[in-house]
Amino acid sequence: MVEAVGANVPASRVGARVVIYQRLYCGVCPHCLGGRQDLCRNSRVLGEQGGGGYAEFCCVPERNLIAVPDAVSLDAATLAVCPIGTSIRALVGVAGAKVGDTVLVTGAGGGLGLHQIQIAKTLHTRVIAVTGSPDKEAAIRAAGADEVIVTTDAGFSKEVWRLTGKTGVDIVLENVVSSTIGDSLRSCAAHAVVVVLGNVEARPIQLDPGLVIGRRLRICGSGNATYADVSMALHLLESGSIQPVIHSILPFPDVAEGHRLMESRHTTGRVILRGW
Repeated sequence: MVEAVGANVPASRVGARVVIYQRLYCGVCPHCLGGRQDLCRNSRVLGEQGGGGYAEFCCVPERNLIAVPDAVSLDAATLAVCPIGTSIRALVGVAGAKVGDTVLVTGAGGGLGLHQIQIAKTLHTRVIAVTGSPDKEAAIRAAGADEVIVTTDAGFSKEVWRLTGKTGVDIVLENVVSSTIGDSLRSCAAHAVVVVLGNVEARPIQLDPGLVIGRRLRICGSGNATYADVSMALHLLESGSIQPVIHSILPFPDVAEGHRLMESRHTTGRVILRGW
């Protein structure tokens, strides 16, 4: 919600319902001019290279404000940048998903995975979801997954191979990476795209170059979203095509409880902080 405006911003914007595009981009570099604000080398991210993540108020350029449609609640809108916008960038912008593709989602019960599944289904793809949490299977199926593989030892490629009739998947949305990348690569069809979004453990991984070469795989990194991706996310929320998955909404003084919930790995969807 806009509380106050600067000298060159219309006073009518006060009270507007908005989400913040969290990357403070320059607007003049080749990436920005091409609509790829997520790649701006002159940018700063709120909460990382400056305050704003847990602030009661923050000051941003007017161009970083994106209007929230009347039909979308502010709670739902908090998910427009990430995980929804981030997932649109990965699935559409990077992987180029199309009708009829088979998409594999690892870490499917997390905040990213549950929204990736929904976006993939709006594109009329087949979704195979992988989770290590049996208690999240129902939520994953409710999100629209066609098949769910529950595994506690990260071994799932044989089951993917069986489910696809030994053809493999066209796209992998890799949200875990460290313990799953090997099986993800073995699950791929020829010319598949593996999009890496996860960095949970942030440690080196082993890669079989022969598999990448033999199947002509493309491994890409993806993070954040463009301004257009966030606008699309809000449109999908407004139309009801995407249902925001929110585990709990806590007041800001309970931020420690929010972190405890996330670290427990028993949340289904995102934890939102609201109100002081």
